[in-house]
Amino acid sequence: MNYFGLTLFMLLSIGIPFNGFSQDSDTASASQEIQKFLTLVNANREQSYITFGSGLGNLEPLIFEGRLSPSYFFTGKQRKWALVVNPQVGIRMLDRKSFPIRNPSYKAYVTFYREIEFWKRSFLHKIFYNNAVFFASIAHHSNGQDGSFYNPDSTRIPNLENGNFSTNFIEFGLSAYKLSELGKNYFSIREAKAWVEFHPPRWSIAELDDRYGYYRIYGKVGIVGPMRKRKNDAVNRWLQRSSIEIKSGWIFGEMNGASPFDPRKRIVVDLTYKYYPVWLDEIAFFLRFYQGQDYYNIYFIDKTLTQISIGITSNIMSFKNATMYLK
Repeated sequence: MNYFGLTLFMLLSIGIPFNGFSQDSDTASASQEIQKFLTLVNANREQSYITFGSGLGNLEPLIFEGRLSPSYFFTGKQRKWALVVNPQVGIRMLDRKSFPIRNPSYKAYVTFYREIEFWKRSFLHKIFYNNAVFFASIAHHSNGQDGSFYNPDSTRIPNLENGNFSTNFIEFGLSAYKLSELGKNYFSIREAKAWVEFHPPRWSIAELDDRYGYYRIYGKVGIVGPMRKRKNDAVNRWLQRSSIEIKSGWIFGEMNGASPFDPRKRIVVDLTYKYYPVWLDEIAFFLRFYQGQDYYNIYFIDKTLTQISIGITSNIMSFKNATMYLK
């Protein structure tokens, strides 16, 4: 982890003294339009989670994989903008003697959100969804190590024990949402999101230059609740407590000699089903399929990761409030 990345991560971890208020602050005096905007921003935040074991796939045996992802939320009281600072720590605990933990994966984001005000006045809301926000991030990803990237007895085998991994990058994109009411008791919230990720070469350690893939494009669609009302009410109730997210991406740039059109190396597929139990408002259970470059710091170079996992994740959206504000 370089000095810039360490400083950024520490500042975001303790909270930066911006003039604003946290995500838990009272916003009762804000208008419904402001509340709608804040709901959209909240829906974009990355969630904490923990898995049960390592699941099925080619990931080494684990006790669990987890991510701690708190957020600090700052916004204006009149204008529809927000700044979210989000430090993350990801860990993998191995199913071995003494349960060792792989070098943690540290991430830190500073993300600016702005409502796209002309969206509803243009043809875009008819083609896509009703409400949209633009976002731009500056971010850091590292493993906190300072050893040589390669093993000392080889020039091309990565040092997975204490090899340094560090990259800084920017993201920008937009997300759009739509609420569909299905009679008196049911609704669905639909999301479409697209963004790009760029790692300037001088913002990363030199060893990543021809191996990591510095240019990435992603798209995601998601839905909470039933797409349409079914005749069987038990199915409707189950779907109302369910969501599905489909995320896909493509990695551009040099990747250790991989062909620019090689989907085995460059495509990312991430599918997640979540169930939100009535008796636990704060969490959801999830089933996830992931295939693509390993997202756990220096392990990106080890192999293409294929994994099916189950676990618990935080529920960051109040669906009751969302249905109130997204109408």
